[in-house]
Amino acid sequence: MSDVGITDHGGVTFLLDGHPATATAAPQMRLSDALRAMGHEGVKVGCDAGDCGACTVLVDGAPVCACLVPVGRVGGCTVDTVAGLGDVPGRLQTAFLRHGSAQCGICTPGMLMAATALLREVPQPTPAQAEQAISGVLCRCTGYAKIIAAVVDAGQPQ
Repeated sequence: MSDVGITDHGGVTFLLDGHPATATAAPQMRLSDALRAMGHEGVKVGCDAGDCGACTVLVDGAPVCACLVPVGRVGGCTVDTVAGLGDVPGRLQTAFLRHGSAQCGICTPGMLMAATALLREVPQPTPAQAEQAISGVLCRCTGYAKIIAAVVDAGQPQ
């Protein structure tokens, strides 16, 4: 992460879900708040302390809690949110549906983003790898077994 995308007018430029974007926010504003102000409400706000992981996004491919990152730190970076996964469910989203992995929905975007990062690095993860990948995102509803099963399922050859 760098500060190279801070404009002279106080905005921060970066790629957001594959498209150029400018957050017209103070560089110290939480990335989660800036993204939500830009209409990306799939970035959930749970604790604002990095404890729950609901706000997980990918910055240059790495999962981060957006509530802990000042928007000024993503200048010039690539930021991927759950909205960037697309309107048509991909393998991961389909696996989440098939396994009943999404219940209340608060953690789901963070889980999907953490799992996406894993699947990009390890196309066919083991249950232990899936568990480790999602370990920073808390879930009160599922007990994690269904989520882990969905992540492993999404990596299976079709």
